[in-house]
Amino acid sequence: MKNLSNKEIPEDFMREEYQFDYSKGVRGKYARKTTEENGYIMLSPELQKIFKTSEDVNNALNAVVHALPKSMKRTSPTV
Repeated sequence: MKNLSNKEIPEDFMREEYQFDYSKGVRGKYARKTTEENGYIMLSPELQKIFKTSEDVNNALNAVVHALPKSMKRTSPTV
């Protein structure tokens, strides 16, 4: 596309079907669903100070799971 900075953009530059009303848009509408489906979670700011990497979080959670009695451990994940 040519540089239109010096020229006036015509009123009918885009087709009507490409016009979008940004006042009705919702920011991050699918963000939570996408992150949860991919296994991402958000740590609270207090925990972010302690656990700097995902490896740190995994190590801590594995220690907790190994400390649980066998009766409390899940045999299959519920999704």
